[in-house]
Amino acid sequence: MVAPQEQLPRLQRRVVTLLIDNYDSYTFNIYQMLAQVNGVAPLVVRNDDFGGDFATAWSAFQRHATELCAKDERGIGLALNVVISPGPGHPGVVADFGMCADAIRNAQVPVLGICLGHQGLAQVYGGRVVSAPEVMHGRTSRVHFCNAVAGAEDGKSPATLFSHIPDGFEVVRYHSLVADEASLPADLRVTARTDDGVVMALQHANKLQFGVQFHPEAVCSTFGYQLFQNFRDITLQQPPTQCRLQHSNLQPHVLERPAVNECNRVVSPQAKTGEPDYSVQVRVASSGLASLDFAQHVFADRYADSRRSFWLDSSNFDGSGVPSLADGGGSSAQQPLSSRFSLMGDGSGPLSYSVEYCILENLLRVYEDDGETELFEDDTDILAHLRSKMAAFRAHEVEFVDGDREQPPPLSAADIPFSFRGGFVGYFGYEVLGSGLRQGGETASDANRAAIQKRLDEGDHVPDASFLFADRTLVFDHLESKVYSVSVSMRRGEDSGVCGLEEAIEWHRDVATQLQRLTHEFINARVPLAAAAAGARSASDPLRSHWQKQAQQEAVVFYPSRSRRQYGRNIREIQRLIHDGETYEVCLTNQLEATHSITNPLGFYQLLRKRNPAPYAGFYHRFLRVGADGWMESKPIKGTRRRGLTPSEDAAIAAELASCTKDRAENMMIADLVRNDFGVVAQIGSVHVPTLMAVETYATVHQLVTTVRGQRRADADIVDILNATFPGGSMTGAPKKRTMQIIRQLEQGPRGVYSGALGFLSLDGSCDLNIVIRTAVVTPKRVRLGSGGAIIALSDTDEEYEEMLLKTRALVQAL
Repeated sequence: MVAPQEQLPRLQRRVVTLLIDNYDSYTFNIYQMLAQVNGVAPLVVRNDDFGGDFATAWSAFQRHATELCAKDERGIGLALNVVISPGPGHPGVVADFGMCADAIRNAQVPVLGICLGHQGLAQVYGGRVVSAPEVMHGRTSRVHFCNAVAGAEDGKSPATLFSHIPDGFEVVRYHSLVADEASLPADLRVTARTDDGVVMALQHANKLQFGVQFHPEAVCSTFGYQLFQNFRDITLQQPPTQCRLQHSNLQPHVLERPAVNECNRVVSPQAKTGEPDYSVQVRVASSGLASLDFAQHVFADRYADSRRSFWLDSSNFDGSGVPSLADGGGSSAQQPLSSRFSLMGDGSGPLSYSVEYCILENLLRVYEDDGETELFEDDTDILAHLRSKMAAFRAHEVEFVDGDREQPPPLSAADIPFSFRGGFVGYFGYEVLGSGLRQGGETASDANRAAIQKRLDEGDHVPDASFLFADRTLVFDHLESKVYSVSVSMRRGEDSGVCGLEEAIEWHRDVATQLQRLTHEFINARVPLAAAAAGARSASDPLRSHWQKQAQQEAVVFYPSRSRRQYGRNIREIQRLIHDGETYEVCLTNQLEATHSITNPLGFYQLLRKRNPAPYAGFYHRFLRVGADGWMESKPIKGTRRRGLTPSEDAAIAAELASCTKDRAENMMIADLVRNDFGVVAQIGSVHVPTLMAVETYATVHQLVTTVRGQRRADADIVDILNATFPGGSMTGAPKKRTMQIIRQLEQGPRGVYSGALGFLSLDGSCDLNIVIRTAVVTPKRVRLGSGGAIIALSDTDEEYEEMLLKTRALVQAL
C-alpha cells in the first residue's frame, strides 16, 4: 500500500487492463495490484465470457475504455493492455484456456501471461507444456535473469519486465506444469530461471508479449508491484519508474490512495431518510458477574426449554483476554483472541421469527409466533431473503444506557463494546453457495442431490441454512464482568404497541430483575460446591454422572462415510490431479456417523465445553467478520498439531508446526485465496495481512493461523461479501471453483452444516461468522462429525487420515 505521504507519479496517460480470468482463485489479487499501479481498475472477463470469443470481448473492452475516457474531465488519454491470469488445467485444453489463446495470437497491445497464461504463451507459439520436475504450490524460489534482461535504468532506456528488480529475488510458485525449454521456438526467449534451471519467464522477440511462471501477486512474492508497474511502463512506451508499493501487513492510517475508477457492481440498499422506523436499545443489565459458568446457568434457566434458542459461546475465556496455557495459550507470543463476548437468546420476542432453507427444494420455510405459524416462500434463496429483511431494518437508531442506575443517562452508542445490534443468528451450510446442486448435468452433483433426498425422505435432513431473527438478546462481557440486554423495537406503525419501545423497556427491566435473582442463586450454589470440591469433583459432577450412566447403557460407535482405504484412494487421486495441474490444494473431508440418540443435547454441549473450551465454542475458526465501519477480517487455519504432554514437548510441537514446509505451503495458498475473495468486494489497496502463519494454541491442538483484512467497497453489502467469499477457502482449497467440483466427485455426499459458517448478521451491517469445524450435528436418530484436512503434493496418506481423526477426538471422547 502507498504510505500516506507518497503518491504515484502523475501520468499523462492511464493504462487500462483487460484481465482475462481463467477461473483462478488469485485473479482478484492481480486485479487489486493492477488497479493500484495503473490508477484504473481492470475490466475482468472470464475466459468463456462472450462465448469464449476474444474479438467480441475486445470490442466490449474498447467500449468500456472509451466510456472511462469520456468520464475523465482531465482529458487524460488511455493506453490498453492484456493480462492473462493463472488457472487450473492445461493451456492446450480449450475448456481450460478459453479465449486466451486467441488473445495471444491476435492482440495488438502488450500481453502479460501469469502461470497458466505464461504456459499458454509457450503453447500458442509451438512449445510444449510438460510436467514440472517438482510440483511447487505455496513454496518460494529465487529467480535469476538471463542475458542481463533487467535492462538499463538510466531514465532514458525503455522499460523491461524486470527493471528495478534485483537478480535472485524471491517469488511464490503455484504450478505443476512448465514450459519445456528445449521445445520453444526461436521467437520466444527465456528471460529468467530458478536456481535449478526451471523456466520462470519468457518474452517474445518481435511482440510486446511476456510470461512469468511464478505468481507476482502472492503475499510472499517480492517485487510484484514493481513487475506490474514495469508492464505499465512498457505499455506506455516510457522509461521504467521505480515503484514504491509493496505488500503491507499494516492497516493503513488513511484509505486515501491514487484516484482509481472502480467498476460498481451491486448497489447495496440505502438507509431510509427521515425518522428511523426501529429502535435498538442496549442496556447494562447487571455488573460484577459474567463468568462462563454463570452464562451456562443463565442459559439453562432462561432458554434451555425454548422452542428455538441460540448460544454463541466464548467457552475458553480465562479473564485476561488471552488464552492461558490450560485453555490454549502460550505459543508464539499470541495476541488476544476474540473470545470476550457470548450471546444468547431465543425466538420469544415480538419481532422474532426463524427461517430455514432447503437448497434441493429451493424452498424457504418461515416460522412466526415462536414456531407456531409456518409459511413458505418458493424460489427465494436464503441470501435474497436476508438482504430484503436487513434492508427493512436499516433505518434504526441505537440508544445505550447504563441500566444499573435509577435514571440512567444515555451513553454514546460508540461506547458499546460489542458489534451486535440485534439481527439474524444462525448458520449457512456448505452447500448454500457454489455447490452446483441447483444445476443439472454433473454426475457428482446428482449423487449429492440423491444423498440429500434420502435424508429428507428419512426425516433426518438438517436445513441447509437456518436463522433466527433475534430481537431480544443477552450479551455477556467476560472481560468486564457485565451482562448487556439488547432489544429491537418499532418506533411507529400499527404493531408499535406490541413491538414498541415501551414493551422493550419493560423487557429490559424484567431481564435486570431476573439476572439479579440468578446471580444470588448462582453465588449461593457455588459456595458449598467450592467447599466440597476437594477430592469429590468427579462424584459431584451431575453432567459427568449423567453421561457415565448413558455410556454404560449404550456404546456409541462411529462409522466413517468412507473407509481408511477409500480415503487413501481419494488422497492419491487428488495428488494425481495436482500433478496434472487441475488443482493446487483440496480440502478433503470425511463424515463420521453414529446411530445414536442424544437425549440431552444441552448437557452434552455443557460437557464438551468443559473438555474442549474454544473462543468460538464448536466453531472457533473465524471465516468472516465485518464491522459496521466496513472492515472485513478472515482468519483461515491450515496446519494442526496435538498439544504436548509437558511444557517443553508442547513448545517443541508448536515450533515444528511454525516451520513445517508442508503446513506453511497449505496456509499460504489459502491466505492468497482469502486475499483474492476480499479483493472482489474491497476498496482498492485496502486488503492486507496483519498476521501471516502464526501459531495459535487451544485446549487440545495447535493451529497455524493467518489474518487477512480489507475495507469493503461502499456499494457492497453483506450478501455481496458472502457471494465473494463463501464457502471459506480453507474448507475448499484452490482454485475454488474447480476444486469444489473435485470435492463433489470424491466425497459423494453433502457436508451440510459442517464446513459452513455460523454466527450473526447485525442490523448495522456488521457480521461475525465462523467456519463450522469440531462440531457434532445432532438429529433425533444420528450424530454426525465432519473432519478433514488440506491435501497437497507433499501430503502423506497415513498422516492425513490420522489428522482427520485427531480433529474429532474431543467430540468422540465427550460422547
